Amino acid sequence: MLADFSQISVFLSAISSIAVIAGTVFIVFQLRQNAKLIEAGTMETRMNMSLALLEKLTDESFAKRRKKMHEVVRKYGKKNWAGFDDSLDDFEARNFAYIYELLGQLIRDGILDGPTVMNALQYLVVFDWNAFAPLSNYLMRRYKLRVNAWQNFEWLAQETRQRMEERERVASTVETT
Repeated sequence: MLADFSQISVFLSAISSIAVIAGTVFIVFQLRQNAKLIEAGTMETRMNMSLALLEKLTDESFAKRRKKMHEVVRKYGKKNWAGFDDSLDDFEARNFAYIYELLGQLIRDGILDGPTVMNALQYLVVFDWNAFAPLSNYLMRRYKLRVNAWQNFEWLAQETRQRMEERERVASTVETT
């Protein structure tokens, strides 16, 4: 009778070990599945945020603010920035630049999808940085800054320019072959 209990004990111990191993395999599988779901959800959220932001950038008010910034920089740049400081034009131009500054910061922080934003903006951000750069330089002198306050805007323009130049190189290579 004692032998029967020892055999049952060995049998139950073996089943217990198999159950633990199977449970471990199941837990690892579940953790991997959960990680994939979290990654997919994060990617979807990033893409949705990027698309929502890009929708704002294609709004009519953005085009008007963009044109105003270009005009302000051109106008006051010709006058060596006389009358610009603390004017409504000053605040509007800097406010417009902060849109791109924020975009650059959100991309660098991994909150927005950089390739999506850069592909959507294309040379728009590059042209706007080229227009804004003289004002940025003036403001750095005005406030005695050693670091560009719009460094993320500038970075976004440079990255976008490089991305677009690479696309152009690939396109021209395809055309010649």
